[in-house]
Amino acid sequence: MAGAKCSSCHINTTGGQMRTEYGTVFSTDKIPIEAWRDSDFTFSGKVSDNISLGGEYRSQFIYDGYSKTTAFQAMTTSVYGAATIAKKIIFYFKQDIINGTYNGLSNGTDPYNGTEAFVLAKILPSGGYIKGGSFMPNYGFRIDDHTSYTRGGDLGYTGAGSQAGLLFVPNYKDIGVEVGAYVENFFVTAGLFNGTGHLYPIDFSDKKAYAVKVEYSGGISSLNFILGASAYGFRAFSMGGVSAGFGTGDVTILGEIDWTKNYMVGPANPGGNLSAAFAEIDYRAIQGVWLIGKFDMVDPVEGVADDDASPFTNTVKRLTLGFEVDRDGNAEHQQRRRARPDACVVLV
Repeated sequence: MAGAKCSSCHINTTGGQMRTEYGTVFSTDKIPIEAWRDSDFTFSGKVSDNISLGGEYRSQFIYDGYSKTTAFQAMTTSVYGAATIAKKIIFYFKQDIINGTYNGLSNGTDPYNGTEAFVLAKILPSGGYIKGGSFMPNYGFRIDDHTSYTRGGDLGYTGAGSQAGLLFVPNYKDIGVEVGAYVENFFVTAGLFNGTGHLYPIDFSDKKAYAVKVEYSGGISSLNFILGASAYGFRAFSMGGVSAGFGTGDVTILGEIDWTKNYMVGPANPGGNLSAAFAEIDYRAIQGVWLIGKFDMVDPVEGVADDDASPFTNTVKRLTLGFEVDRDGNAEHQQRRRARPDACVVLV
């Protein structure tokens, strides 16, 4: 059993998206089904000693049980790029070229155009860094299932509102700065942002948003674990949550719960008190094949009993059973699943 930091596998120090050279090698060797591995093929995204490119494509086939209809969906086609412009300074960008805007939100007028761009300077003590630009604030477990209510929710498919979840819809980002550092077994990040989700080219705001996250990771014998707490605030809106992940052998268990104040305030919810949670258990049947069980929950109006106000205030619960097959080594997903979600500690 071995552990690695997020930055060992990903250019972005908080995880996800483009991989480092180590992450690329690991993903093609340790993750996909062994029978599909091609020992005669190696992949490198390096264009030169200082420039690398990467990409990701996801699609799905959907069946709607209510209307008895189906749909093919191109979820994302993202292009990544990283340029080392100094010994400890990297320029990074991501562009989702299919979903320039996620048209399911705000009648296609939402601002999340799929572009992230920032400069990452790893110049602080204790492996610390400063990041500045356009990117997603570091909050909670950044699981790959964006329909979880602890991320962006199911985008209205349950009837619980157009966004029955937290603010982290697909391609969400904000403009600001973030600092982070490792202190023994702790990983601490703190960010300051405009808070308006990059609504305009020059995004003025009289008050700034903050995002703070603290994680503790460790291991006992063959068990790896991570415990975390996150907080976010902007003007009157605030939210906070706790998360935990445990991994041993072929089993991983993840969980998170979040609470909000002054979020999606309305007549039925004057305090904006929403709670959201998920719990997930994953079992690796063989290398490259995972069996997944996931429970999601959102209470749009915490403290109001179901049916007391209206159907839109009722708690929504969802159970998902499925499996995932990795042919080409999806390190972004599986490294989280295999012990330290979001911080990408991996079991070998």
